[in-house]
Amino acid sequence: MKKKAKPGASRDRSALYRYVKARLGIGAARGVSIYELACRALNADGIKRPPGQSAKSWALANAAHAHSFVANLPKHVCQPLPQIAAPIPAGMDVVSDSFLSTYEWRRVRMMALKKYGARCQCCGASPADGAVMNVDHIKPRRIFPALALDVDNLQILCAPCNHGKGNWDMTDWREPEPAIDSLPWADESARQWQHLRDIASG
Repeated sequence: MKKKAKPGASRDRSALYRYVKARLGIGAARGVSIYELACRALNADGIKRPPGQSAKSWALANAAHAHSFVANLPKHVCQPLPQIAAPIPAGMDVVSDSFLSTYEWRRVRMMALKKYGARCQCCGASPADGAVMNVDHIKPRRIFPALALDVDNLQILCAPCNHGKGNWDMTDWREPEPAIDSLPWADESARQWQHLRDIASG
């Protein structure tokens, strides 16, 4: 019998991916699990894994550190580079219901779930609440077919919110990214860059 994922486990894994990306500068390494990479990042922060403890249990036990580390970072620092909308294959009818069964759609749908997590960005419901998650086109594919495979045109909504939104509404429920100059370390970063410019200019 398949074990159910613990509530918050998906959110913790997402935070670990972002933490590793920000701390180590890589999102993945061939043959190395995200938990092992997270342990390397934790070690760099002085949080050393005890002998005999698995990488997974140690990484998840310190997920709170990963959450706090990435909480104030702008998303572009710890997310993969912006995705370019995949080209629509010739002959694909993106406004038909059959589009939702294509590999191209399921791939970009998974990208959106990994990027935002399985939580409704409108009301906050999640599978832990019994909600069914849908990946919604902010600008409806029936009106904007060229954006059907654009991950930047997608958001996560629960079934009721998605049904209510329909094709008549184009509200973007995603949280806005924080302005870089509003972050706690922005002033110090600006001073450091100015110092480097002064050195370069002689």
